Amino acid sequence: MNAFTTWALLDFGIGVLAGVIGSYLWDIRARYLAHENARKLAGTWVAYDIHGRAIDAIPMPGAGVTVISSRPRRWTADSAVLDVRGQDAGPSSGHARVHGGHIVLDTVIPGRATRTVRYDDSDEISEQRLEISPDSQIIYVFPVAPRRPSVMHTRNTPYAANAKNDGGGAL
Repeated sequence: MNAFTTWALLDFGIGVLAGVIGSYLWDIRARYLAHENARKLAGTWVAYDIHGRAIDAIPMPGAGVTVISSRPRRWTADSAVLDVRGQDAGPSSGHARVHGGHIVLDTVIPGRATRTVRYDDSDEISEQRLEISPDSQIIYVFPVAPRRPSVMHTRNTPYAANAKNDGGGAL
């Protein structure tokens, strides 16, 4: 092997190694920035109605307090995910319906997120599209129209015999 080939292989190896290290550091930076954006939303939130172009001065009837918390680690792949716990008053009974879920921030479009919550007292799942104000002081909530979902159960439940895909969703 001549000196040119040796140097060419060495330069190629150094270039590949530098590319891998650079990509890793860029990914860590993106995760850190995503976590910093997520932390801005952590706290206690109260829902208000919007009438026309104005936000009501009193909280929305039946809406309880929602607590949003950020994940503790900044360097993980889920650094742009927030945990959500809250409660709403039931539409007919008026008792508190506790729900929990996640908010996933869009890392490509700043100020946009998706919230998915599941109510503890039923199998009801709610999905919402969120638009976040530039100062992170207001979160606008837009319900996503539900499709007719399919349900899949494990074999050891009494519902397994009735589980089927009716075309309303993916199994």
